[in-house]
Amino acid sequence: MHRIADLSINAKLKLLVLLASGSALALSCLAFVINDVRMIRSSTIAQLSALASVLGSNSTAALTFDDPATAGELLKALSLQPSIESACIYDQAGKPFALYKSRAGIAAPPLRPSQSGSEFSTRGFLDLWEPIIHQGEQVGTICVRSNMEELHAQLLRYAQITILVLFASLVAAFLLSSRWQATISQPILDLAETAERISAERDYSIRVTRTANDELGTLYDQFNAMLEEIRAGEKALHEAHAELEQKVIDRTQELSTANAELSREIAERRRAEKALESTHQQLVDAARRAGMAEIATGVLHNVGNVLNSVNVSASLVNERMRRSKGNQLTRMVQLLEQHAHDLGDFVTHDTKGKQVPAVLKLIDQHLAEERADVSKELENLLGKVEHIKTIVATQQSYACVSGVVENVGVLDALDDALRLNSSAFDRHHIEVIRNYDELQPARLDKQKLLQILVNLLKNAKEALAASPKSDRRLALSASRSGSRLIITVRDNGVGIARENLTRIFSHGFTTKPKGHGFGLHGCANAATEMGGSLTVESEGVGKGATFTLDLPYMPQPATIASCDA
Repeated sequence: MHRIADLSINAKLKLLVLLASGSALALSCLAFVINDVRMIRSSTIAQLSALASVLGSNSTAALTFDDPATAGELLKALSLQPSIESACIYDQAGKPFALYKSRAGIAAPPLRPSQSGSEFSTRGFLDLWEPIIHQGEQVGTICVRSNMEELHAQLLRYAQITILVLFASLVAAFLLSSRWQATISQPILDLAETAERISAERDYSIRVTRTANDELGTLYDQFNAMLEEIRAGEKALHEAHAELEQKVIDRTQELSTANAELSREIAERRRAEKALESTHQQLVDAARRAGMAEIATGVLHNVGNVLNSVNVSASLVNERMRRSKGNQLTRMVQLLEQHAHDLGDFVTHDTKGKQVPAVLKLIDQHLAEERADVSKELENLLGKVEHIKTIVATQQSYACVSGVVENVGVLDALDDALRLNSSAFDRHHIEVIRNYDELQPARLDKQKLLQILVNLLKNAKEALAASPKSDRRLALSASRSGSRLIITVRDNGVGIARENLTRIFSHGFTTKPKGHGFGLHGCANAATEMGGSLTVESEGVGKGATFTLDLPYMPQPATIASCDA
């Protein structure tokens, strides 16, 4: 079944008229029927009351002389009234005195009289009680029971008349509404037909003609004004289309320029990769020539860390170029070339064509982001290459023959040792704290000093990396105590068990899974050969450790030995 909202305007108008007229007629007929029923019931009660009064007056003698037969004859006169079903006369004591029934099986009145008045029973009867008065004294009561068949027949006639009137009225209302509803619905239908025609032909010059001065006439005027605005908007749209087409051409040229710039950046990246390979080869050669196994191992380890970062940067640049949005620009240019003959209509009406400006803008944004990311990664790449060069230069400066005593800048040596491990410190988020006194250059074995410092810093880094703490700190200090140079390396890492403090400098002793036990043993020997000592302190596991290097401090000027890098 269709909803009312889906019906046509003609059907809705007809339905409205039929519902309104039918409701009004139904309510009117119902009011008349209710009023007539009340009048009939009142008239019936009045008639029965008059009849009961007459019978009561005529039966006073029979009650007075106790003559039930005479009273019964009086009641038989009710047979002339078809509506009377039964009647009963009660004596002064309320006992039945005389009884009348119109036919067998009829229910008799109650055995005892009720109060004066009338009552409509649920079985369709009207019972009426009237007192019998003689010389101002009630000598009995009479009860008359009447059926309501006449009332029911009257109600049936009313129902038939009501249905007939309603049917005739609805037919008349339908005929009248069918004739006159067109004056309302036809202008609306004409307006809808015109709107469908405009939508199908896309001709906004079509207008509707006003036929009345009512609300529909106002609607016609507003509709025509809206069409005029749409026509003006269409004209502006064509102009904007021409402008957009020019912008597309300009933006395509800009994207071509950006693509060329990106190609140059890629070439720069490739040159940087070649320079990185050359630097890496130089680093390997320098480490091989150094002849310092421990320092060379540390240098290669740190360079390897930097190379990992370089590899990550190079991979990011490569991945960025692989996922470049430039190919989308190529597809967009191909799409525009395919629609070169109808580019305006394609950009204006086609679903894909409407997305061309937004896609071009998005591609431009992506290319700008890619260019910025590639430039940033290339800068990062060059910075790491410079870092590798610094590490190599630092190692080369110490690549002299062991045993040469020369004037050494102590603070510079400390910074060089930190620089060789800086990438590892950054990778493990280790905070380095420097605490240096003002120290003049001292006469020391430069190679052995760096060997000891690099080994101690590497061990501290490993102890901190294995610690679950988030605040990893390494403190490096240098001070003078009389004629002694005191250098301490303190960390808050995993610490050293007390039972291992006496064995940590022994040959072959190590607590590392892959350690060989030569590092600290060699450092202790080197410190002894320099006239000093290397000691360690720790409060236990998890409480960090402090290594102290004690060397002779001789700041006298001396001739500085030189060596080839």
